[in-house]
Amino acid sequence: MSPRTFGRLMNFYPPLVGMGLRVKSFSDDWSEARVELKLNRLNRNQNGTAFGGSINAMTDAFFPLLLMHQLGPEYLVWDQACEIEFRSPGTSTVYGVYEMPKDVVEEIRAQAADGSKVLRWFECDLTLADGTIVAHARRLVYVRKKRPKAA
Repeated sequence: MSPRTFGRLMNFYPPLVGMGLRVKSFSDDWSEARVELKLNRLNRNQNGTAFGGSINAMTDAFFPLLLMHQLGPEYLVWDQACEIEFRSPGTSTVYGVYEMPKDVVEEIRAQAADGSKVLRWFECDLTLADGTIVAHARRLVYVRKKRPKAA
């Protein structure tokens, strides 16, 4: 499936729809994803700004998705842990850009080549349109080459 089609289909995934999250794009080589969280009455907190849980959830899955599409089906890729630091209120649409450079993918592929698990942190800033940082997130991604199936 092409990155463009995959991104469009994700926009119909009920948890993302309910949260107000939209996938804007996946790059053709799966090295970048862009998403936005539009502030609406369902994702506002008691102060009228973006709910922290929605901001955190907008970082879920994108690093593993980019990595698994570049590594291929012979690898297991899981989101294992996250850390988030909220820096300013999400007073309007919050934007996230997730990057998975080719050199990092090849480094992980080499580390996992013998079947070892690889744990790698990835970071991103979630911002408003004017560049104000709403939150800084870190996601720990687990990678392991799949074991051959027993006969």
